[in-house]
Amino acid sequence: PMGTGPRGGKKVREAAEVAAAETAAVKRQKVGAEVGASVAVTTGVLGSAAAAGVDPEDVERKSRQMLEKKGFAAAAVGRALAAVRPSAADTMESFNEQKRRRTAAGNDWLVAHADLWELPKEMLEEVKAARLHKRGGAGAGASAGGGSGGGEREEDGVAFVKALHKDDAGPELSARARKLISKGLLPIAEKHVLRTGPTEIADASSAPHSHSATGAGAAGTGAQDRQRTGKSLRLQRLEKAERLAHDLCPHLASERECPHGDWCRRLHDVAGYLRAKQEDIPGPCPFTRGGGADAEPCPFGTRCRFLGAHIASDERNTATDEVRCTNDSTSYPPSAKPTPATPADPIAVAHPEVWARGEVTGGSASPTGGGVQLAHETNIFTDALQRDLAHNAYPMLRSDAILRRMDVPVKCLSYAQVDTQKSRRLQYIESRAQDATCAPVPRTPMKRSGMLGSREPGGREPRNTPVPVDFRGQLYVAPLTTVGNLPFRRVCVAMGADVTISEMAMASNLLKGDRGEWALLRRHKSERCFGVQVCGGWPDLMSRCGELLDNEVDCRFVDINMGCPIDGVCAKGAGSTLLRDETGLARMQAVVRAMSGTMARTPLTIKVRMGYDDDPAKYVAHEVLPLARAWGAAAATLHGRTRQQRYSRLADWSYIERCADAATPSGLPLIGNGDVFSWHDYEQHMSSGRLATCMIGRGALIKPWVLTEIKEKRVWDISASERLGIFRDFAQHGLEHWGADEKGVETTRRFMLEWMTYTHRYVPVGLLEDGAAQHMHLRPMAYRGRNELETLLASDAVEDWMRIAEMFLGKPGPSFSFVPKHKSNSYSSESAAALAAWAGDADGGEQNG
Repeated sequence: PMGTGPRGGKKVREAAEVAAAETAAVKRQKVGAEVGASVAVTTGVLGSAAAAGVDPEDVERKSRQMLEKKGFAAAAVGRALAAVRPSAADTMESFNEQKRRRTAAGNDWLVAHADLWELPKEMLEEVKAARLHKRGGAGAGASAGGGSGGGEREEDGVAFVKALHKDDAGPELSARARKLISKGLLPIAEKHVLRTGPTEIADASSAPHSHSATGAGAAGTGAQDRQRTGKSLRLQRLEKAERLAHDLCPHLASERECPHGDWCRRLHDVAGYLRAKQEDIPGPCPFTRGGGADAEPCPFGTRCRFLGAHIASDERNTATDEVRCTNDSTSYPPSAKPTPATPADPIAVAHPEVWARGEVTGGSASPTGGGVQLAHETNIFTDALQRDLAHNAYPMLRSDAILRRMDVPVKCLSYAQVDTQKSRRLQYIESRAQDATCAPVPRTPMKRSGMLGSREPGGREPRNTPVPVDFRGQLYVAPLTTVGNLPFRRVCVAMGADVTISEMAMASNLLKGDRGEWALLRRHKSERCFGVQVCGGWPDLMSRCGELLDNEVDCRFVDINMGCPIDGVCAKGAGSTLLRDETGLARMQAVVRAMSGTMARTPLTIKVRMGYDDDPAKYVAHEVLPLARAWGAAAATLHGRTRQQRYSRLADWSYIERCADAATPSGLPLIGNGDVFSWHDYEQHMSSGRLATCMIGRGALIKPWVLTEIKEKRVWDISASERLGIFRDFAQHGLEHWGADEKGVETTRRFMLEWMTYTHRYVPVGLLEDGAAQHMHLRPMAYRGRNELETLLASDAVEDWMRIAEMFLGKPGPSFSFVPKHKSNSYSSESAAALAAWAGDADGGEQNG
């Protein structure tokens, strides 16, 4: 027996408490067993009845909502619920019990298998430590030891990814590969390297590439870059008038009466137009569905480059007779004859699988007669909206109120527009005063005749607060000038992109009603999460643009580009200029506050760079991002370069991580951007869990299948025929978007060639040395592919790019020529210089390359 002192008495009491607890537990078990036996039958009956009335979709929906409410990313929740299916016993339970079990099972799966950036922030450190401990990592002990202080991280992102994929590590690099990488060259296997240097593309300003006899023309039609094309605006206008004089009237082509009559500037001689028309493009018309009697008529009619596909064999004589009667023609022109389904190019003939076209979506003629309005595209710019913007008749009530509250003068309007605005304001005040003294009369809302805006019946539902966008774990394709057009974005969506965004549009041009600028905002129905990027540097301008976009454009978010390094943009006080000094930063704050205040439906995001000058002491992003949330930004994207750096050198991801730490307390989701070229790059940057996702820019341009690689977490050694099929899809999407007439075909050709200035830089995985991987900063040497098509796709010669485009778009017109807009074609000259240096430093017995 124990004593009665302080220590002995304490132990006696503790033993008595343990015994009492054990006795109570035994009693509870007995009572529970009796109750369970008495209600077993009733429970079974009730469970069956409940199960019979439970909808599995309701259980799935509520479980998904519960998990998303906890903070898990929506994409990860979908994978979790698909992986843990309910058992037969689960389906016999009541609704609440099924929901509880599904939520618990999904939660356990997410903790075990979801990526770190898809987890709630409060669970991040705990899950990371548990996974490292399970894999034998050294960081588990540090995590359990106490705290997550700033300098006590258990492991950085790079080490964590190496531990995560240590089984996937390939063979060690050879001495040759290491030496090539040190020279900035991509180590291609020796047997594939060519002994001669790559074909260098001539400088755009001095030697434009042309397929015409005269060498005239610019990059497609309508180019206005005099430094690049050597043509004045007057000369371009004269050439445009000449082209219109030889182009068939679109009204006549669609068998409609021309409203302009003799004043029409286009050709009205159908027979003469058909005789001079180019040969048709192989394949079916993108605007007809399968042909036959039920086929929808092509909106381009006779002007279509697929005219031969419009005419069935049993209807050809009838069509010929109609043309003869109308135009006194003696024979139907060869251009209207049915054409073969595949081109005559030998490489195209060797790959017939590329031309296995599927059914395409048709279009309808525009009500104004000015082109094609596709049913699967939104954000169509109407004539009525253009007139309102051109005459400053579009009401900006929210913008005016915000600017008055911020005491910001409206300087983006002319003097006449300011006077008009003041007079309207006075009329509004007088009408309110008159209403106060007279009997109340119900006011009718203002109508703008013919306008199809967001307030029309069937439009977007009314909403007072923006709906946030969850970027976590979503594959985000960057806004890409010139090449980030709608057909390219459709290709990216097919490859796995979750978030797409328009090309950068200038806010001033949108407010003027510029049709070319509004065309950049077109959205395809396949783009599930679509944003619009605009650029401007003044609060009065951006607030008015924000209200306009919020009212009229169908998009999930609007992004302000505050990191654009282009000289013309910075000269207007926009882009990276906002990061230059204190004045710019003050304007940045005013822009975000003014624009976010006028947008009642759409969240606002911003995109910035590290700073303006290439001096670490002048980086400002880590100071701006913690404040952006309070200004009104819903999310931010940080490009890991400065304005002065532009796109040279590698992006600084350590600084991006530093900014993510700074922005986390404010709750601002941060998106990293820069040099994501493979799924390993994506995993490495996302491993810390501090970023919402990564924005993919040039990586998607060079190899759009990087999106598939990230989704499936694998390296795809894509074949040459599969790459050619991607160009086929782009050509199809381009014809649907820009049209199947001569202008639409040449526009599609020009943008395809612009894209090829990037795609030729890809080197197939099977040609690299063992253990090597392609990165953005490594220049490829000239090489020979595994077949003729792969070698053709690797060429940097514009003539070879034109050959590829001809497979899908036919031969170009006699006046077409192409000048690359971007300087990505200098890639090959840099490769040649690096290769020469490598050859000079190589040992005597080692082969070049």
